Amino acid sequence: MSVSHAPEHDHEHGAALDVVSALAEVFGALVDPRFARGIRHGLASVLTITVLAALAGASNFREAGDRASELPADLLVAAGARINPSTGRPEAPSTATISRVVQDIDAQHADARVGVWISQCVAAYRARHPEQWDLPHGLEWLDGLAIDGKTVRNSAEPGGVNVKLFSALLHHEQVVIAQITVPADTTEVTCVAALLDPVDLTAKTVTADAAHTQDATADYLTRVRGADYLMTVKGNRPHLLEAIAARMPQAASGSADYTDEQIVGGRRVVREIWVTNAEGIDFPAAAQVFRIRRRTYDLAGQQLLKEIVHGITSMGPTRATPRQLLGGVRHHWRIEATHWVRDVVYREDHQHAYTGTGAQAMAMIRNIALAILRLTGHSQITRTLQRIAADRTRILPILATFPLPNPT
Repeated sequence: MSVSHAPEHDHEHGAALDVVSALAEVFGALVDPRFARGIRHGLASVLTITVLAALAGASNFREAGDRASELPADLLVAAGARINPSTGRPEAPSTATISRVVQDIDAQHADARVGVWISQCVAAYRARHPEQWDLPHGLEWLDGLAIDGKTVRNSAEPGGVNVKLFSALLHHEQVVIAQITVPADTTEVTCVAALLDPVDLTAKTVTADAAHTQDATADYLTRVRGADYLMTVKGNRPHLLEAIAARMPQAASGSADYTDEQIVGGRRVVREIWVTNAEGIDFPAAAQVFRIRRRTYDLAGQQLLKEIVHGITSMGPTRATPRQLLGGVRHHWRIEATHWVRDVVYREDHQHAYTGTGAQAMAMIRNIALAILRLTGHSQITRTLQRIAADRTRILPILATFPLPNPT
């Protein structure tokens, strides 16, 4: 008697649809702001399909509607799409429906739910790849969480100001796990607790640029949340910068505690770090201070640029080596790289149709699409989006390897 086996691609196909259904469930808890009468496409379905459209490279509402209409039918069904009673086939939402839903939802609530879900998916990803973390002390990187703000240009209502988003990104996976809108009457510096209160900061090192080197922020991270910080220090804190510079040894040639050298874009970049204890430094929980010197040369050896940055951390030498501190400062800028992808690949700053909560909601959708790509090992973002745009079925094998959290 012969035994039939389900083809491997059937399992892959089912795994991909499970991811779509799981995302629809995340959105399913949101309140639909539309009048119930006349609704043809459920809110969760519209948002999930918009994420799939973003995976196919959609950068605006018109493109989202076009890409959605060309998605495979089984993806639409998994997303909860409306079934056309005349044809019996799933029907994608129109451009107008996508625009209306995205711009009317409670984006803060949606972003909070998405952040929790992506954090759970990251935990599943790390459980799949323990080899990336089981390294000897000092050779592993810090479990960094970068925080940074981004102004979305062309997002202002008439007479208003552009929307300012504030987000938190994991260094290692390069995925956003929290995002909020900064109120128009304040700055991101005052919003650190609002951003990070929902985030599990266990064993995390929060990295930030010099604007966030504030006593209140350091106290919140260390005393209130039990996390660590790694911050650069610049002229906005002149006395602290002066005190750190006075603690540092002379930057004599060959005296650095750690040196890193790379060829980047046809140039040789040399980074050196000097580290010492923070004795006498008046800053909450300060344990070490450091100086980083970055020199850039052409391939002929001619120096093109020299930069010097000072910084401070709550981690002592047994918990953060010079190599880890230098890596933490470098990896912080991965959040800027994510902003660059949203700006250049998704043309986030070139849209002129944002109203309501549209700017934050579309940023959230792009963050989800990027998380799906990065947690499935795709680093060539533009190329991958172009390949999916050419053939929507290429979404399936990508989704099939996405690390869903275990059911509770």
